[in-house]
Amino acid sequence: MIFFYSVALLSIIVGLCYYVYLMFTPKKNQLQKEENLKENPKIAILIPARNESLVIEELLKSIESQSYKINSQDVYVIVESENDPTVEIVQNHKMSYFVRKKLHLKTKGYALAEMLEDLESKKNYYDIYFIFDADNVLDKDFIKYMLEDYQQGYAISTGYRTFKNTNHYFPICAGLTFFMINEIRNRSALKKNGNLILSGTGYYIHGKYIKEWGTFPFHSLTEDYESSLYYALHGISTHYQSKAVFYDEQPENYKKSITQRSRWIKGYLQNWLEYRPKLKQKSKEKPINPRSLIEMQIGITPALYIVFGLVLLIILVLLSTSFSSSWQLAIYLLCFVGIIYLSLVLLTAILLYMVSKQLKLTPKVYFESLLYHPIFIISYLHAFVIAICKKNLGWDTITHTAKKTSKQV
Repeated sequence: MIFFYSVALLSIIVGLCYYVYLMFTPKKNQLQKEENLKENPKIAILIPARNESLVIEELLKSIESQSYKINSQDVYVIVESENDPTVEIVQNHKMSYFVRKKLHLKTKGYALAEMLEDLESKKNYYDIYFIFDADNVLDKDFIKYMLEDYQQGYAISTGYRTFKNTNHYFPICAGLTFFMINEIRNRSALKKNGNLILSGTGYYIHGKYIKEWGTFPFHSLTEDYESSLYYALHGISTHYQSKAVFYDEQPENYKKSITQRSRWIKGYLQNWLEYRPKLKQKSKEKPINPRSLIEMQIGITPALYIVFGLVLLIILVLLSTSFSSSWQLAIYLLCFVGIIYLSLVLLTAILLYMVSKQLKLTPKVYFESLLYHPIFIISYLHAFVIAICKKNLGWDTITHTAKKTSKQV
């Protein structure tokens, strides 16, 4: 029993040591910014839209309403069938659509690759390529603020992802994950000129790289995370533009959310395992971004160590305690669960306070989010188990709704 206690405590200590190591690592990255920038760059907008007729029009209208005007013909909506009602909506807005042919290749990355390969075959090149999901909606100054990052020479930049559906607690809980990635993780990385972790949508890629690739080379279940690892590996500059706001729809029920998060976790693990040895090797070559390489190598390893250690410790305490009755066992379990739950409630309260500057929630939704978000966090364990056990996780359709954006910014 002492051996297992030692394993649990050692696991927690190792996880904490990772964080302390990162905290006191003095290495600061150098940024290799892009040159030969244009005052009025040619912009393309790419939108993978598989059966998204219910939501895409709001995005197209928000593109038309941008303070920095976009040529409607340079907006490309990627569909899988000419019979998709999305096509008629795109035509009504005098924008371009592209019908995929390689439907056996089933990820968002392949959809983008097929679109870009078509543009490459026509020698139709752009200075900047924006990528959005069909359910996104852009604040009127989104493009304007993102172009500030382009003019400063950043090869990749992502905007501030906020909540589209705010009338229910579940989307708020789901959206807080992206808030933590951008406002905590990515803001922290910026202080050290670090590389960001992209989260799916609302970002641009400098045209130089699209031209070099001749395609979109990231095809995994999580092409955003795969590309983030690639940018860090090659020292490509990334940035987070918090003034460029866009709205994103989140799942409104547990089943959809678990499906989505299981895919993310599986994609994360696959990409991390593939890139980790490459990042480690690159670290030995005196790179310009040593801190980013360290952070990307470590990934979520510290959190896994800590969670494993805590779970094992709780199990050991329960096994080693003599309970006079089942009631006493139940009280102990309730105490453990209560401590974990209240700790997560405190974390949620802090996050909701941080996001309240941009988001106005009704008291009902606020308190429901506060109480449910700890359960949402714990349910990542459920998603993790599915990701590990289920082999055939694919690019499943997440049905969106035709709800209007509740604009809070």
